Amino acid sequence: MREQELYLLVTRYLSGQTSDAENAWLMDWMTADKRHQQDFDEIKRVWQEHQRTTDEQVGQALSVLRARIAADEERPAPVKSKRVQLYWFAAAAGIMGMVLTTWYLFTPKPTNQLLSLKVITRPGEKKTIVLEDSTRVVLGPESELSYPAAFAKDNRTVSVKGQAYFEVSQAPHQPFVVKTSLLSVQVLGTHFNVQADPKAPANTVALLEGAVKVKLKGTKTYLLKPGQEISVDRQTNQIALNPLDSTSVLGWQQNVLIFKNEEFGSAAARIEKMYGVKIVFNNGAAAATHLYAQFKNEPLDAVMETICTSGVLTYRQQGDTIYVNMKKGTK
Repeated sequence: MREQELYLLVTRYLSGQTSDAENAWLMDWMTADKRHQQDFDEIKRVWQEHQRTTDEQVGQALSVLRARIAADEERPAPVKSKRVQLYWFAAAAGIMGMVLTTWYLFTPKPTNQLLSLKVITRPGEKKTIVLEDSTRVVLGPESELSYPAAFAKDNRTVSVKGQAYFEVSQAPHQPFVVKTSLLSVQVLGTHFNVQADPKAPANTVALLEGAVKVKLKGTKTYLLKPGQEISVDRQTNQIALNPLDSTSVLGWQQNVLIFKNEEFGSAAARIEKMYGVKIVFNNGAAAATHLYAQFKNEPLDAVMETICTSGVLTYRQQGDTIYVNMKKGTK
């Protein structure tokens, strides 16, 4: 895309005039290269400066331009060719057109809410997003982050489905809030991980640095300290507060899988997300098999071979689907 086209796309996007397809293209473009994010921020800065120009100022600029044109029309013109005269009027019309276009593009349009953006990852895919306040978000596979193009003056609110790791920039007078379907997390500046997979039995928040306030639906609020993890059961709303294992919590960023006496049926979701496959259990006994293993950036076939050869399971892969069964002769 040429520089002019990109500039117009970004300004239309900031004015809330782009389509869903254009928004998706722009999000992919920004996350593909850190320099793209810097280009976007620079265009946004210029756009915000133009927003401060009032309709009255634009009107005054147009009046001055019209007055100059009228004065030139009334003043006895020196002898000049028709070509020069035509050139002047064409240039004046062009300038007026540019002023009007700038006024249209950079005049804030009435809106009832902030422009919302959304980043969605596919199975096996991770994305890093840098928000406008310089907060860094690593979005896990098959996850979703929703956030405004520009934060409100008194808060910075985003929502998450799935897995996300946050490094929040300091802004004491502008709290950062992460919302999930079961809870909200309020911070001022910290590093923490959120697991809010709609298919998972619980939502968890793990704090690595700083302090966060976790508010459940209702009135209960918990203040976490570094090294703590809170879990909220989706069915019972039961709360569990435990010390965190940083390798288990952040392992997904380096393709690390850790299973500690965990049922295969529960562990399967993490394998599916990391490798972009679907695991089908042919019977309940296979799904109930307990796993105790750790894998670091291993290929899928190595993971499945290790799981199955060390126990009573067998598997076969057909396309993106893995079928798991008990070995013959086992119950």
